[in-house]
Amino acid sequence: MSYYDSSNKIRRRKVNSSNSHKNSIDSDIVTSRYKQENNKINRKKIDEDFELEKEIYYKKRDKKRRKRHQLIKRSLSVSLAVIFVATIVASLAVFISLKGSTKITKDLIYNSYVTENIVPVDEIPKDLKNAIIATEDKRFYEHGGVDIRSLTRSVVNNILTDSTQGGSTIDMQVSKNLLTCEDKTMKRKITDMYNAMQMNKIMTKDEILGAYLNNIYFGKGSYGVANAARTYFGKDVRDLNLAQCAMLAGITNNPAKFMQYDAAKRRQAVVLNNMYKQGYITNEQYKDALSDPTPFKSEIA
Repeated sequence: MSYYDSSNKIRRRKVNSSNSHKNSIDSDIVTSRYKQENNKINRKKIDEDFELEKEIYYKKRDKKRRKRHQLIKRSLSVSLAVIFVATIVASLAVFISLKGSTKITKDLIYNSYVTENIVPVDEIPKDLKNAIIATEDKRFYEHGGVDIRSLTRSVVNNILTDSTQGGSTIDMQVSKNLLTCEDKTMKRKITDMYNAMQMNKIMTKDEILGAYLNNIYFGKGSYGVANAARTYFGKDVRDLNLAQCAMLAGITNNPAKFMQYDAAKRRQAVVLNNMYKQGYITNEQYKDALSDPTPFKSEIA
């Protein structure tokens, strides 16, 4: 083989090698471009899918919102209709209950007293008045005869539970004790509420409290604090101490039960605790009264 031939072969190999490398590069470029185009297509599809899912999500969300708004509107409409009907019914009940009702005056109250053994309210021990208020009507000096908060709580409790909770104020009990009756009817309740509000227009709170304390039943045939002090402790009401005042105040809740000494003593602890929590007595007074045996006159005898 001649030198020319060998050189020519080497040259051809180099040319071929160069072409092969160039073709490889071109192929890589094409592949890269293909991948880029493919990635663009994939990203576009992903973006389209995302937009579609987002659109579906917002449509579902808007649909749920519309349903919720419609439900709220219907609920409000029904509630307003119920309130409207209830208001009409309540107004009719009030109108019927109060039709022909007697005008409330001080003379009407005083002439209705059930006992003649009366004690002026300013001579009744402060501890006894505070004990009654703390246990029976803690917002007595704040409301105008009807305690809306207490009444609402009572209604809700009576509807949702099996227990019965009263919502009467001291003013309403004065009406029940002196002007209406013990009947558990809606008419009587409405009348007592009306009478209580009328009393607050013509009487001071202390006068109303005096009417209550001078006529409330304490059991053992005793009406009013003067008779009760004599019956249970053999003392003038003006001479009662804190422990005795708390004992008498506790009896009014249920005279048939608490006119017995053991039950009255347990109830006394509740009254004293109420007085302490509401700031009527100090911790020392609370403990001293709680430890006082406070015997009934019958227990001593």
